[in-house]
Amino acid sequence: MNINGMVLGGVLLLTGCVVDNMDSSNYRFVPWIQVFQKVDPATGQTNIRDRKEALYSCGVDRSENLDSKNWGLSGIREGETLKQSVERNERIFDCMKSKGYDVYGFEECGPLKKPSGLCPN
Repeated sequence: MNINGMVLGGVLLLTGCVVDNMDSSNYRFVPWIQVFQKVDPATGQTNIRDRKEALYSCGVDRSENLDSKNWGLSGIREGETLKQSVERNERIFDCMKSKGYDVYGFEECGPLKKPSGLCPN
């Protein structure tokens, strides 16, 4: 085999690896609401209705649609500074923890393609 054939073969092998890893579904994570988990021993899953009420009581505006896949705490409200947004989110996280919820990071939940099992609903 000549050098050109070896280089071409190597490029083809690398291309297969890179393309496989570029699957966009590897990077889609659970909706924001699912990072808040309180395992109900009776069902093994978080009670969705109770979680919503807990989030609202912890400071999430009731006008926000928590069922939307676009909902999240990462945005800054109108007239709010970045510092105020971070402090608001920390208050919500602390409040949810005080109500018995674990607050996981997206990396702990895993991508939708290969979930970790920590954030089932």
